[in-house]
Amino acid sequence: MCGIAGTIDTTAERALARVSLLNDAQTHRGPDHSVIARAGGITLGNTRLAIQDPTPAGNQPFFSADGRYTCVFNGEIYNHRQLVERFRLPVRTACDGEVIPQLWAKLGVQALTELRGMFGIALADTLEDRLYLARDPFGIKPLYWRLLPDGSFAFASELRPLARLAPGTRVDDTAVARYLRYGAMAADQSPFREITAVPPNSVAVVGKDCRVEVRPVRPDGPATIKQRHSDLGAALVESVDLHLGADVPTALLLSGGVDSAAVAAIGRHLGQDLRCLTVAADGAPDETLAAAQTARQYGHHFQRVQVVLEDSDTARFFQAMQRPSVDGLNTYLICQAVHQAGFKVAMSGLGGDEAVGGCSHFRGLKYLPLLRAMDMLPIPVGVAAARLAGVRGAAGQEKARRLLGKGGPRNGAGLVGLKRELFPASLVSDLTGVASTPAVEDAGQPGWPAGCSPGSFAAMAAAEVAIYLQAMLLPDADTFSMASSVELRVPFVDSHVFSAALESAHGRNSALGKAAIGKALGDRYLTALATRPKHGFSLPMGPWLSGPLAPLVTAASEPDAPVWSLVDRARATRAGLASPRPRRRWAETWALTVLDAWLKTWAENPA
Repeated sequence: MCGIAGTIDTTAERALARVSLLNDAQTHRGPDHSVIARAGGITLGNTRLAIQDPTPAGNQPFFSADGRYTCVFNGEIYNHRQLVERFRLPVRTACDGEVIPQLWAKLGVQALTELRGMFGIALADTLEDRLYLARDPFGIKPLYWRLLPDGSFAFASELRPLARLAPGTRVDDTAVARYLRYGAMAADQSPFREITAVPPNSVAVVGKDCRVEVRPVRPDGPATIKQRHSDLGAALVESVDLHLGADVPTALLLSGGVDSAAVAAIGRHLGQDLRCLTVAADGAPDETLAAAQTARQYGHHFQRVQVVLEDSDTARFFQAMQRPSVDGLNTYLICQAVHQAGFKVAMSGLGGDEAVGGCSHFRGLKYLPLLRAMDMLPIPVGVAAARLAGVRGAAGQEKARRLLGKGGPRNGAGLVGLKRELFPASLVSDLTGVASTPAVEDAGQPGWPAGCSPGSFAAMAAAEVAIYLQAMLLPDADTFSMASSVELRVPFVDSHVFSAALESAHGRNSALGKAAIGKALGDRYLTALATRPKHGFSLPMGPWLSGPLAPLVTAASEPDAPVWSLVDRARATRAGLASPRPRRRWAETWALTVLDAWLKTWAENPA
């Protein structure tokens, strides 16, 4: 895991100075080594968190055998040993990143389709004087670029360093509207007009004239349906096995639920003794007993870590925040605890819900025919509401009313949009003056999986990935783990795992559900665990908004608060959103508080 940066600049001295600034600002991503290298007219930078081959031999940049390609990268290539053997790559070290330029020399840009892992890659082609910037299929690792006022080009793993390379950075109103709608900006969005995100599953090709062409790496998306008969269990075992490969201490973030328990089960199957950490906070549901039971079940070491929110934590949290998000504080506190416990790498069950449709709103799939019939026939709303009890309980009364009413969502993407919506589209438009787009358009990658119907599990899973996993969970996981110099690994967020899940559900109009994980692994304990209520680490946000976070809430309600430069305060007041008293739905209060605090960190540290 690392931070990468670079420039295309005709002035070498200026390029070196800029990349040095970018490296310094990303030291938390890689405190073990820092380097700047020139490759023709391209300057590359890297700050290294040493995980694979932590000796100096693993320091970047990496070169192809013929010297044509120079590469820096952030992330992990989990199948690097298999690639070395399969393509007979002339590597000199055990570091995973060395395979990238060597494989590129054989396959060109198609090398990206062979990489299994999480990555942000910058590769310089010195023969063509061209730069390639690539992100992994799901966008687990971030990568941003901008054109500077002097005509030069710069890129980095994080937004903040890029924004401060030149003055005049402006917040993008469209991105703010997307944030207010769903609690996070889209995976291919930047909060600034002058900075662009490389989309997930994409490569940006940059010429020496700094013109940029963005191409998809896998046109069918990060996961595809290739077979009718798949083995989800085998895909999970293989993915966990690959993700366990590290040359430094690794922890498993263990909750009381199925996803992380599946990693624990597979670890034991592979003969691995894991160190399991469960994080608890006073005032929030405590999963210690359930997690400890899972650790005992599979013979792993167990440790409970108590987290407390200090004033200094809040300040560091917002200084680390690259893009506003309503869901990152938990990840920040967890990864801070992981770092303090002495680990550089942590495994997480994140992504399991999206892979098998484990969240409650996936139950709505089987009711889509009934919902469509309601639009055509005089079916009493009470009857429909009774049948939709599971969806209604998950969505809340107002969302249930919209779900049952004419014009409500009638496909998988619509169900996801309704569930994940923070503020309704009409209110967001009133608050920002930006017209909001339908959930299906926000899905980001509507073309995958190819050939699936709008009411299928595959279509709903794709929308859940785009609207929630790629937009919120993965960016938060990267930002707030790297703030503590921790690499967070997510074996469920793997193209092979998702493809196997989609193949298992091929043609289904209902979710696989968490029981599918235990069934696929032939594990009775996991199957029984799937019948219990959904678990996961949570924070006592309601009490905290009236307690240690109350000063931030009050500050955001002041008439001169920065948030009102982007949000219409009069309309927010009419909607009850400008009060210093937290709302019943804590996320509504926290959304504006986060936006205000994030804006203040930029005002305090301008370019």
